[in-house]
Amino acid sequence: MSSETKRVLNVIQLIVEIGIIIGYVVGLIPFGFLWSGGWVVPLVFVSAVIGLINSNRTLLPAVVNIVLAFLSYIPLVGYVTRIVGLLVSAYNISLIRRDQY
Repeated sequence: MSSETKRVLNVIQLIVEIGIIIGYVVGLIPFGFLWSGGWVVPLVFVSAVIGLINSNRTLLPAVVNIVLAFLSYIPLVGYVTRIVGLLVSAYNISLIRRDQY
């Protein structure tokens, strides 16, 4: 894979991770995850696929985020999983930024 392709995929994954974080923050509002889950769940899969293709050490955290996104639908427990998912996405962003430079 060329370095330009890898850079573009890193930027796309960065945008996806920011979208996931926004969804988790909206999900902290009562009943907000019922709305934001409509984009968080697909985005965690997109992040995992890009992590697999790009080999930038984000695949495992992205898979963990897939599980957390589904667990976020559980009342009360979902708040904890959303906060942890938010932290996992922030960790992925730091990995992507380190890989870019």
